[in-house]
Amino acid sequence: MPKYTLTYFNIPGRAELSRLLFSLGGIEFEDKRITHAEWPALKDSAPLKQLPILEIEGQDPICQSGAIERYIARQAGLLGNNDAEAVEIDMLHMSIGECSEPAIPYFFGETSKDEEKKEALRKTLIDETLPVYLDMITRKLEANDGGDFLVGSKASMADIRLYLVLGFLKPLDKDSVLAEKYPKLFALVSRVRDLPAIRAFNEKQATSPTIWTHSKDV
Repeated sequence: MPKYTLTYFNIPGRAELSRLLFSLGGIEFEDKRITHAEWPALKDSAPLKQLPILEIEGQDPICQSGAIERYIARQAGLLGNNDAEAVEIDMLHMSIGECSEPAIPYFFGETSKDEEKKEALRKTLIDETLPVYLDMITRKLEANDGGDFLVGSKASMADIRLYLVLGFLKPLDKDSVLAEKYPKLFALVSRVRDLPAIRAFNEKQATSPTIWTHSKDV
C-alpha cells in the first residue's frame, strides 16, 4: 500500500469527503492540515496553486477535489461494483455537491451580513431550490430496491457526500421543513453517521482541539 498524504486547511471544506472516504475504506493516510498563515510559503509548489493536494508515494501529486475523491473512492471500494453503479454514484455525488452551492452566500459573503437578504435566500432555498435536488435523490433511494443506501447494498461516495451536505445545510432548516419532508434522506444520513469508521473519525475530531470538523448531529 503506498503512502498517502492529503494536504488541506484545518477545516472540512473541500477535503472532508476525502478524509471520510479514506477512513471508511480503512486506508491509512497522513491528514496534513496547514494554517492559512503557512499557505503562502507552500503555494508556489502546488500544481494549481490551490488545495487540496493528494500526494501518493511514487506518483505525481493529484489536485482538484473531485478527482481526489474519485481516486480514493475507487481505491476504497466505494465507487460501486461495476461501471453502471460507478456512474450512478458519480452522478449523485456531483448533484449532491451542486445542491449546496446556492446556499454558500447564506453563510459567506455580503448576503450573510444582511439579515433580510439572508432570510429571503433561505426561504427560496427551502421552498424552491433544494427540493429539485432532494426530490431526485429521494427517488433514487426509493428505486434502490428498498436498500439502505443510494446505490447498491453498501455505503458509497454518494452517501458520504449526502451526509456532509445535509450537515452543511442544517442551519437553513430552522423549522425542520426539510427534515420532515425528506425523512428517508435524513434516516440515510443517520445510518452513515453510525457506521463504525465514520463514528470513529468523528470521535477523533471531537477529542482534538486543533481540528475543526463538520457537525455530527444532522
